Amino acid sequence: MKGFKLFNVNTQAKEIGWTLTTRLRSSLPSDYLYPLVYLARFAQKTGRPDNYAEMIKFASQGDDDIAALLDRAYKRLSADGSFDELLAFLSNFSGEAIDEYLQNGPISQGVFGGESSTPEGIAQLALAVLDIKSGEKVMDFGCGTGNFLEAAAAKCPDAKPMGVELNQSTLAIAKLRSKVTGSQICYAHDDMFRYFDSSIEHNPVDKAFSNYPWGMQTKMFSKNSDYIEKVMKGQERYRRPSSSDWVFNRLLVDSLKKGGTAAAIMSNGACFNGTDKPVREYFVKNGFIKAIVALPKGVFAPYTMIQTSFVVLTTGASKGVRFVDATDLGTNDRRSCSIDEAAINAIVERLGIDSEKSVFKTLDEIAARDFDLSAKRYLEKEIEIPNGVELGSVAKIMRGASVRAAELDALVCDEDTGLSYLNLGNISDGSIDDDLPNLSTLDTKLEKYRIHNGDVLISKSGAPFKVAVAEVPEDRKIIANGNLYVLSVNREKIDPHYLAAFFSSPSGKELLAREAVGTTIPSVPIKALSNIKVPLEDADRQKTIADAYLAKTDEIKLLKLRLSRARQELTDLFDEEG
Repeated sequence: MKGFKLFNVNTQAKEIGWTLTTRLRSSLPSDYLYPLVYLARFAQKTGRPDNYAEMIKFASQGDDDIAALLDRAYKRLSADGSFDELLAFLSNFSGEAIDEYLQNGPISQGVFGGESSTPEGIAQLALAVLDIKSGEKVMDFGCGTGNFLEAAAAKCPDAKPMGVELNQSTLAIAKLRSKVTGSQICYAHDDMFRYFDSSIEHNPVDKAFSNYPWGMQTKMFSKNSDYIEKVMKGQERYRRPSSSDWVFNRLLVDSLKKGGTAAAIMSNGACFNGTDKPVREYFVKNGFIKAIVALPKGVFAPYTMIQTSFVVLTTGASKGVRFVDATDLGTNDRRSCSIDEAAINAIVERLGIDSEKSVFKTLDEIAARDFDLSAKRYLEKEIEIPNGVELGSVAKIMRGASVRAAELDALVCDEDTGLSYLNLGNISDGSIDDDLPNLSTLDTKLEKYRIHNGDVLISKSGAPFKVAVAEVPEDRKIIANGNLYVLSVNREKIDPHYLAAFFSSPSGKELLAREAVGTTIPSVPIKALSNIKVPLEDADRQKTIADAYLAKTDEIKLLKLRLSRARQELTDLFDEEG
């Protein structure tokens, strides 16, 4: 903390957090900043005691968790700077600004200090949706620094807010904050599942919220819980989920009184991944899901850029699911995205009416979509496909060979053996490169991945999707890479060049994009590809389009050849003219 220097003085509370975090993030853990300001403010108000131990004793007010946190923070600060420097720094701000910072909590520290905090906009959205009433018991599983519970206590002082948090330092911050605000929130230091066993299972709550850790592996769960043991054994009542998101969602449902409501933040991937389909089906059929809201990208940035959804859960009364697209409602600020009051009001409104951004789907309609719970899937404008048939009815679809890089390197050779390997990068502008990697030998296990003349090739992953029709001479064998789908077309029904023309069109590209799943590299599952509707027109119409498509791909090939020659001539120009 040496060399503490104030810059861009701003007496508002958020400026205190931002300045402290910016100056100290490299030397102090972020969870120490809030207790240090608390301790400094206590010293300002009471006059500094003779020694730090006495000061911490009085400041913690008998809470061992708070005392331990204050002690650790003070000692760490002393190793890098001094408490006096912190006091001098805070003297540049009014007491009211410091108190406001303490009331707002570590979220005021902005992007560097809020890893365990629920963004204010998310907390306020949860409050608006849950509509907490006087006297209701409100539970936050994994409450972090208490942002949601503090907001709940402020909005409904007569409610009974409770929180459980496993991280002891984080919980101590939440307790500190409760002392500052006078909210009298009941906090417990425990694993949320063990806490359910001991305190919630036989004493359910009216409302619940959780900003649980997404993408957590289920093997990481504590085994010291009867609840987790039941879930992981896959008992009928619970159905064994693959994604941890659905374990947490199930916990929320089981924590509610009959007619209660819960809200949570979940990863978008858990809404559509294949492995969680059975548990999504179970939730939908049992009426546990009231609504899914697709949130703006970056609401948890820069902590994570994983796209998220806000899910509203109930105890089994839902006859369908309301899907809302709120991705257009974020307000970008520096490196993050926030949800303001106007956005919250817009989301609440969309939750109540049908519109371009909101739609209610019955259980049967969701079942027809294979229990995909992605809001965007239900809000996309229908693409009309005249005389549409499923792709799988006119083509046999096969994924290419997944060959390890080391194995492929061992097979590649310079000699033209008549054996080649087709990579995704060898396809461009509807055509396959002439110069493919040669293979020295062809393992019998790879024979089934051969491409035949007239096969349609579609890339497994998009951005954008690649499409081509294979031209394979009789004397060659070409093996398709695992990033490609090979479509063996029934030519009595559909022309391969006609089909390639369709998937190269805006409608075809959009259909592929809609079926793509995954966050890092979106890809189309083979089943989804098989179910895509393609237009089946009469033979004459198909031929007309196929001939035009073939003519344009030939034209592109010719232009590429001319371009290649011109580039070579440009390279050789100096030597030739010299």
